[in-house]
Amino acid sequence: MLIVGIDDTDSERGFCTTYLAAVLIERLRASGHHTGAPKLVRLNPCARYKTRGNAAIAIPVEADDPEEIGRIALNTLLELSDLSGINTNPGLVIADRITGEMRRFYRRAVTEILEIEEAKRILSSEGIWHRGFKNQRGLIGALAAVGSEFDDYTYELIAYRRRELWGTPRALDEDSVWDADRATYPATWDTVDYSNRRIVFSPHSPDPVLFGIRGDDPGAIRRAFSMIRSEAPERCVMYITNQGTDAHIIDMRGRDTLLHDDRSYRLRGTVAGEPRVIEGGHVFFPIDLGERNIECAAFEPTKCFRKIVRSLIPGDLIEVYGSMKSGTLNLEKIDKISLEKQRTSRPPLCACGRRMKSAGSGQGYRCRRCRTRSIKAEIVELPRDTEEGLYEVPPSARRHLAKPLVRMRDPRAHPSR
Repeated sequence: MLIVGIDDTDSERGFCTTYLAAVLIERLRASGHHTGAPKLVRLNPCARYKTRGNAAIAIPVEADDPEEIGRIALNTLLELSDLSGINTNPGLVIADRITGEMRRFYRRAVTEILEIEEAKRILSSEGIWHRGFKNQRGLIGALAAVGSEFDDYTYELIAYRRRELWGTPRALDEDSVWDADRATYPATWDTVDYSNRRIVFSPHSPDPVLFGIRGDDPGAIRRAFSMIRSEAPERCVMYITNQGTDAHIIDMRGRDTLLHDDRSYRLRGTVAGEPRVIEGGHVFFPIDLGERNIECAAFEPTKCFRKIVRSLIPGDLIEVYGSMKSGTLNLEKIDKISLEKQRTSRPPLCACGRRMKSAGSGQGYRCRRCRTRSIKAEIVELPRDTEEGLYEVPPSARRHLAKPLVRMRDPRAHPSR
């Protein structure tokens, strides 16, 4: 058994690594080789050099000769890669085994920023067949895909467009998409965004993807596919994937360790200041982690999620999920564990039944009817315009790796559709 890993073949102008994999699977089977379930492997979403979702592909092939499989894979890669793209640097890896070092490399590639030289060192020391192009950055993702092992996994069925339609508007009956979601949710998810009334499973870029249906149940995914009316796809592939699993999140609860940019964390702390809205509609607030404070941010594309953030007050105990950029945690989810009581002061009630008035700065309060005085204000508790529980950004703002609340099966969750 061989495993073929591919990465970094597309660009913002077109092509798609998953489409290349779909064509390669067909060509391998046509040449007499059985292929196993392909993997769609999402890597660190904070990677600086990526196109769209930072995905690599791994394809198991029943074969013994890497050179033979390499010729088919290499010809397909050269045909279906955008080598003119400034950030397109393809990598192709074919391995006959998965070692502990390769598994560790995958886990780090999901949470850290790795260097090309480290991937090349492992490929060389393990004697793994590989080819890299231009600066060879794609070897990182290709090696990580080959070494991937999923503690949790989901599925995605991707339908691809006919070549002559690439770059043209997609023909898709929107009503059928909403019907398919209603019929198969929560076994499928992130097909539509109810809060923003948007279809989110189909891209707008000129690449070959028509749409992708994500979920936990392949049967439900196929049912949704059968209900959707669209232009006839050229081909479809069901991938097993680490999407929707929070594989990129490093759990830092109770750990006092330096936080790094370009990594994603789960942190627990208390709200340390009132949320503030800046130009553009972005919302920021500080969280006290015990040893230090950091800023958290809900940016404008998260839409209604910002209301959840604005409802926080100092003292709320929360857990936050998100990625560090320039020392700020960009929020993906928030868990309101314990809400602080919100209080305000007002003039006290006089014994005569009237509410007192301020007697002047620092002079307490006075009843205008009977001249009774009081130094202390009355403290009252205000209702909170929020509830404890888990909240998430809407599907239109969700990263591929972020686990949707519908998968967490937590009774405290408030899923965003």
